[in-house]
Amino acid sequence: MTKPRAARCARKSGGQRPAGLMGRDDQKPAWSEVRRTTRAEVSPATEALDVLLARQKAALERHFGLALGAWEKPQFLHYREGDFFVPHQDGNTPLIHDESRFRRISAVIFLNRQSDEPPPESYAGGSLVLHGPYSGPDLRVAMPALPGSLVAFRSETTHEVTPITRNERFTVVSRYRGA
Repeated sequence: MTKPRAARCARKSGGQRPAGLMGRDDQKPAWSEVRRTTRAEVSPATEALDVLLARQKAALERHFGLALGAWEKPQFLHYREGDFFVPHQDGNTPLIHDESRFRRISAVIFLNRQSDEPPPESYAGGSLVLHGPYSGPDLRVAMPALPGSLVAFRSETTHEVTPITRNERFTVVSRYRGA
């Protein structure tokens, strides 16, 4: 999906609002130091996302050696220049006792390209960076952002989105729960 088409999809789907944290839709002022992005409601016409997530489920179960259940409703995320998300985990951690504890696999679908070059449909900055385990080396791996690609990782993996330095980043995010 190109940037203009992704932006039209967001506008037609009922608007955008600040993306909350920990499953909450409200945006507390202090959260802007942790996460700055907007979330659009995805229209029912985008059922193709559910089809894609359903098709990937078996492959993800094999790859990660986990039995997966349902996936959460996909979130359409729109990052503008300066937007970011600090290093965090999506769930399956012993420190948090909310609904996120049932998340096993996080999935990010890129809708536009990341590039240092200035094509209008690409963005700069905004890398999805996965961090190595706490007990291992200080490992940080930036995932390539290719339109239509899906990147999946265990929900307890620390990861971040670095600040957008040019243009806009569009992604769809969902999480698979345990079976």
